[in-house]
Amino acid sequence: MAGVPTKLKDIFQNINLDVIKELCTNTVNFRTVLVFGVCIGIWLLMRKPRGIPPGPRFTLPIVGDLLFLGGGGDIRVATRQLRKQYGDIFSVYFGPTLYIYINGYDLVKEALVKRADVFSSRPSMFISDVLAGKKGIIFSSGKLWKDQRKFALETLREFGFGKTILEDRIFEEIGYFVEVIGQHNGKAFNMRRLIQAAVSNVISSIVYGQRFDYGDPVFKDFVEKLEEDFAVSGFVGLLNFLPILRFLPGDLFKFKRTIRNNQEFDKNIIEPSIKDHLKNYDENNTNDFISSYIKEMKRVEKNGEESNINKANIIRTIKDLFIAGTDTTATALQWTILYLLHNPSVQARCYKEIQDVVGSGRLPSMRDGRNMPYNQAFLQEALRISNIGITGPPYTVEEDVIFHGYVIPKHTVVFANLDSVLADDKVWGDPGVFRPERFLDENGQLVKREEFIPFSIGRRVCLGESVAKMELFLFMTTLIQRFELKPVDPDNLPTLKGVLALTHSPVPYELIAAPR
Repeated sequence: MAGVPTKLKDIFQNINLDVIKELCTNTVNFRTVLVFGVCIGIWLLMRKPRGIPPGPRFTLPIVGDLLFLGGGGDIRVATRQLRKQYGDIFSVYFGPTLYIYINGYDLVKEALVKRADVFSSRPSMFISDVLAGKKGIIFSSGKLWKDQRKFALETLREFGFGKTILEDRIFEEIGYFVEVIGQHNGKAFNMRRLIQAAVSNVISSIVYGQRFDYGDPVFKDFVEKLEEDFAVSGFVGLLNFLPILRFLPGDLFKFKRTIRNNQEFDKNIIEPSIKDHLKNYDENNTNDFISSYIKEMKRVEKNGEESNINKANIIRTIKDLFIAGTDTTATALQWTILYLLHNPSVQARCYKEIQDVVGSGRLPSMRDGRNMPYNQAFLQEALRISNIGITGPPYTVEEDVIFHGYVIPKHTVVFANLDSVLADDKVWGDPGVFRPERFLDENGQLVKREEFIPFSIGRRVCLGESVAKMELFLFMTTLIQRFELKPVDPDNLPTLKGVLALTHSPVPYELIAAPR
């Protein structure tokens, strides 16, 4: 734990050893010395660094503050309670590791935007270090991160992020997606796996240059394992606090399963695709992310440049693109559909707007968005209230930092708490209420709310933000245009209480998609 002296002799150097020897001449005195020594040891383990933000007082060795956190296991409730008690900047120990939470829009913006040079690195955490090895985009830092992100952004923009090229790829996938939904003929079904497959295919078309048939056994296995990894990420994440627990018999924390799934992902999809791209490489025909990455690798090798664009990073970067562009978007789609089931009047208003602007003869497009403010407001409200990113990704500082009068020690884990912004009653008034109108002005036009930051802000804003927004709008407006989404039992609606893991996802539910 931070703050523990490295040389115990510095503490005990003024103690008279002859006195200790005399005390130990009988059993009673020996026990006294032993108890004294244990107390000193516990004090050392519990001692916190000076100047850090306030937090729970009675931090225990090994487990930290875990036993004293409220919220019933819900990190959002726990952090809200801690914020009320200790203020907008507080500290807490998860296991032996110090975590500092920055809360409220103004402080989050100050950290991630105004002081981005300080708050841009990722901390060393057991699970991410094992799975990513500090490579790729999401879990890397420094020059390696800058090189990977710069190349990825430039390449993805070239392939259509924010352009009609990407819209065409999404339209193609929506065609298959809607066809499968229609095959259920208005009968109840769970759309979760279909949504995962459709969203994964959009990223696949960008990364691999192709989409996969929903029935392809390799693709089905990939989607299942990807969903499984996200589902168990909450269990696996506990090892970040106490990594030694991975040696317990069995696979209680799903660590072995996660490692195995990642290895199979590499072996069955990523590595064969890279080999195929290398075999058929044509520098004049780089129409997907992998071929563009290979082209850049060959360029830096030819010129003898030092670069992080290499084979060691391409596999991890591909995984990061799927993480950034698959689970969050798929989860957002599941939440938006769920809120429509709970709010039929909202669905009716969205449908009317779609009919007024688009009609039924063609699919809604991104150019229709400016004329569909209510649909846009509905999607923003669904993203806000579902808060998929929970607290946001972890950051760290590379040296001791003073932030608003508090010390943030070097390599401390820092969270710029998104929940403290998206669920702030001082900003939204009634954050627990689903109300799309909060994003509309008195004339019914869309209002840009600065505090609406579901994808975070600053240099490390979610890489998949633009594609996620496009997919959400096109998938949802098409669904509402083509189908009336209804609960299986109107008197027993699916719960709005989510499941907390790497993301905040809804409990699996069934629905009826009745063709209009």
